[in-house]
Formats: sequence, C-alpha cells, structure tokens
Amino acid sequence: MKVQVIGTGSMWTKCNSASYLIDNDIMIDFPNGACKYLYRNNINPSSIDYILLTHFHGDHYFDIPFYILNKSKSDNKNINIFCSKEGRGKINKIGNLAFPNSFKDASRETNIKYEFNNNFKIKDYEISKLLVDHGRMKPAYGYIFKDNDKYIGFTGDTSLCSNVEYMASKCNYLFCDCMFVKGTSKHMGIDNLEYLSSKYSSCIFVVSHLEDETREILNKKNIKNIIVPDDYYVLEV
Repeated sequence: MKVQVIGTGSMWTKCNSASYLIDNDIMIDFPNGACKYLYRNNINPSSIDYILLTHFHGDHYFDIPFYILNKSKSDNKNINIFCSKEGRGKINKIGNLAFPNSFKDASRETNIKYEFNNNFKIKDYEISKLLVDHGRMKPAYGYIFKDNDKYIGFTGDTSLCSNVEYMASKCNYLFCDCMFVKGTSKHMGIDNLEYLSSKYSSCIFVVSHLEDETREILNKKNIKNIIVPDDYYVLEV
C-alpha cells in the first residue's frame, strides 16, 4: 500500500486540509481545494475512483462537486463514495448549490455508487468503518484497512475515544488527528498522542489536521513512533 498524505493542516494554516491518497485511486476525505491539491502534485482527480468520507464538515468534503464535474468530462466516469447514509443528500445539496444548472447533468453522466455498510472491500483491501467521537458532528468515522497481514488505520477528526484506542491497538500504522496541544471533546492533542504512542508502542502514528503550534511542538519532541509529515508525504506500507 502506498499512502500519500495530501493534506496535513487544519483550516487555519497554510497547509492543505487533511486528506489521504491510497494507491493513487482511493481518497480518504475530499476537502475544500482537493482538486487543486491533486493537480499541484501532478495527479488528475479523474484518476480517483473511490472516496471514503469520515464526516460532513466542509473541510472534509466540499470539493466533491468539482470532482464529479471533472469525472463527467473524462473517460473514467466511475465514482464510488463510502459515507454515512445522510451523505448522499448532503453531497447533492452542495452540488446543486455550487452548480445549479450542471451538477444534475454531471451526476447523470457519471456512474456514482454510494456505499453505507460498515464492512466492505476495495480491490484486495478489507475495510472496516468505525464510529469515532467528533463532538457534535455525528456520525463521524474512522477506517481500518487490512492489507495482507498489516492493518492501516485513519481516524478522521476525533477526540480520544474507545475506538481510537482500538485502532491504535490493532494497527501497524495509524494516520490520526492531532490538532491541538491539549485534546478536546472534538479533536485529539499532543497529550493524547503521547499517551497512545507510549501505550501502543508497536504502532506508528502519522499525525495530521495540525495547527502550526502543534506541528512545531511535536517536531521538537521527536517521539520515536510519531511521524509529523509535510503535505504530500509518502509512506510505503
């Protein structure tokens, strides 16, 4: 598995919004600006066939209308979106708001499939969707990919909760929220990551959704099993 951290930042930084690209055709979250992020890295958004959404805050899905329009103009019209049941209506709502005259045409011209199950397969990956705790935003999900004998997790935005601990105990690599210096009811912080990295020392934590101060402090701490990536960081698992 090849994982590229397309975005590492929170909304309030110059870094791209948190998102991940797996094997060049699976995206986890598709935030505001995602199409531009991909183009800047010489990746055409139409090459992506699968989008897994963690939740429906704008910095995690607002570029999907642009992605669907891009797909409608390409030879590859396959779109598979994995999300909560409410997701289809939310995507249609922002699509029609963004492009009142063309979004419905673009949707008809592409092969859009929605998947709401908690367990599914993409290619050879067995994937589980788990509830996490992102304050008042419900539902919010993380994902675990099983790749042969390895487990790779993505928490999405979350506070420290039981399913995050489960992911840390299960996964070889966990791409996770670490927005603040001190964790809150909505986002994890450095204090939570220090706890997790010590308790689950066999897991490698790759942090994202970072504020600038959080990034600076974590880099100085230089914790052995925590990676603080820049945008477009690539990890071969």
